[in-house]
Amino acid sequence: MNQESQKTCGCPNCKCTVDSQSIEKDGVLYCCEACATGHADGSKDCGHNCECG
Repeated sequence: MNQESQKTCGCPNCKCTVDSQSIEKDGVLYCCEACATGHADGSKDCGHNCECG
């Protein structure tokens, strides 16, 4: 996926926007570390008022 065209977090249920300063993992941008790890820590949100975990 072209990073320039990706505007939302790569987490499937997350609606947060991402930019060039966001966390990148495997070529996909995420709004936070929790989303980037697939909420492996058991979190239910990303810290941006979004319950995506």
